[in-house]
Amino acid sequence: MSKIILITGASSGLGQALAYELSRQGHTVFGTSRSPKGDQGNIRMTAMDVQKESSVQAAVQQVVREAGRLDVVINNAGIGIAGPLEESKMEEIEQVMDTNILGVIRVCRAVLPIMRQQGKGQIFTISSIGARVGLPYRSIYCASKAAVDLITESLRLEVRRFGIQVTGIHAGDIQTNINANRIKTYNPEGAYAESFARAYQIIDQEVEEGMPAEAVAQTIARRINREPLHPFYAVGKPLQRLSLVLKRLLPNVWFERLIARYSKV
Repeated sequence: MSKIILITGASSGLGQALAYELSRQGHTVFGTSRSPKGDQGNIRMTAMDVQKESSVQAAVQQVVREAGRLDVVINNAGIGIAGPLEESKMEEIEQVMDTNILGVIRVCRAVLPIMRQQGKGQIFTISSIGARVGLPYRSIYCASKAAVDLITESLRLEVRRFGIQVTGIHAGDIQTNINANRIKTYNPEGAYAESFARAYQIIDQEVEEGMPAEAVAQTIARRINREPLHPFYAVGKPLQRLSLVLKRLLPNVWFERLIARYSKV
């Protein structure tokens, strides 16, 4: 069945791959970005800045005016950040938290009244395996995604009686342009410089060797027509998905040593 789908952050990366895949499957797709440069094929691009309440509300209302309903929302917009917590700039931390956490909240608050009135709807949130595994020099990013995970768990319980399903996607590393767009904040002369340089090289390499965005998009798209949705789905390379299992099974100290050795810190 064809659905009306809204995807935030759809101008590049996974969001764009999702928009192309879902459009190819026959769904009507609205993608958002802060500065859209026109429609992309059958994908209707709409301006939305998830950091601004008025922008989110306007974009959602535009979709409903044009399509008449809203079946699926995919919260994909987000910012990556890496650096020592001690040396991270507060304005950059606030920017990440505002986008990754409050942005999701703004979108959910805008679409929930519509879905309640319809008596159905699906909300997908693109989280990260880092939400469940604290990674060195990615504490801000991991914290933002962990917060979204708890929002997802809570929201599922609040809205299920209205026929609305909420699910989170624990994504591993994906071949996107996140390396170029990630906030990188550290002091090259500081106490963390050498350790961070080793870890950051691995961060970049993981993305370069990650799953193709198209493959991840296809995996997520298959969940669209499935009911009921599970609370979370892990999507990524086998070793990264295995880390979630090891986190549950191994003593904390053992798991911490594995992460430290892998990250070279």
